[in-house]
Amino acid sequence: MKDLLRTADLSAADFKLLLDLSDELKQEPLKHYGLLAGKTVVLYFAKHSTRTRLSFETAVARLGGVPSTVGSNELQVGRGETLEDTAKVVSRYAEVFVIRTFADDDVQLVAEAASIPVINALTDGHHPCQSIADIMTLRQHWGTFEGKKLAYVGHSNNVAHSLVEACALSGIDITIASPEDYQFDPSIIANAKAIAAENGGSITVTTDPMEAVKGAHAVYTDAWISMGDAEAKWSLQVSALTPYRVTQEMMSHAAPDAIFMHCLPAHRGDEVATEVIDGPQSVVFDQAENRPHTSSALLYANRTTASKAVHETGARRGPVVVISCTL
Repeated sequence: MKDLLRTADLSAADFKLLLDLSDELKQEPLKHYGLLAGKTVVLYFAKHSTRTRLSFETAVARLGGVPSTVGSNELQVGRGETLEDTAKVVSRYAEVFVIRTFADDDVQLVAEAASIPVINALTDGHHPCQSIADIMTLRQHWGTFEGKKLAYVGHSNNVAHSLVEACALSGIDITIASPEDYQFDPSIIANAKAIAAENGGSITVTTDPMEAVKGAHAVYTDAWISMGDAEAKWSLQVSALTPYRVTQEMMSHAAPDAIFMHCLPAHRGDEVATEVIDGPQSVVFDQAENRPHTSSALLYANRTTASKAVHETGARRGPVVVISCTL
């Protein structure tokens, strides 16, 4: 496997190694400085970004490389050049192509055309980089995943898709509560359930948010409208999702030591009450803090496995998966 396009691309062993490496790099952020010395990582952002962009720029710098961040209006792709041609050109210049865009199919096209690894930094369907930081945060607060339950309430969007896949790989029991018209893609749920069964976790789907959070050790939600969604959808989504707003009342149904999670940006008063996100149970800024560490781990894993592949086969590029890297 050359690319990371969705969380389920990883094995459970890969995922654990990424978490271990992220923890190591959190303790010593510059431990592997120089790994990307003289190398460029291209960060293509067709969507606005705060945490993902800054975390990857920080990660590249901490590994001694040069981040080159560009938007669609800064490349010829904005003037009609194909994504495939862009990917082939970037492959001649850079070590890794990190891309944040709209359609999942566009990232797939880039990955197929590129000879270097491609990392999905968010699409309409998936956000694998966020999910790694989410599970890292849970492990730091819980210590173990055994016997732990996470509840996700609200819009079943890209963040939720990747979170479910990450929980399945980690053996975490997750319950998802969404309105009838905002349910998960059935194929994502089916695949995640199969992965969860292999790793000791479970996935439950419901429309009842209070039932979902009952006894949960973490409650997670996300914005009700995603980048690129038409504002005309807003009033309809508010009406459907208001019962899923995370309030103190909802949190009282969770475990006494439950934490609150959100990938940010947050809209206080919409998907979450101000007193929850700014209260003592909130770990949202721990999640944000962990993003550069998990980005560094992804880039380090890619570079070390790529070097191993060159040594063993003479190939220019290796896989992004962590399974063969030495921690």
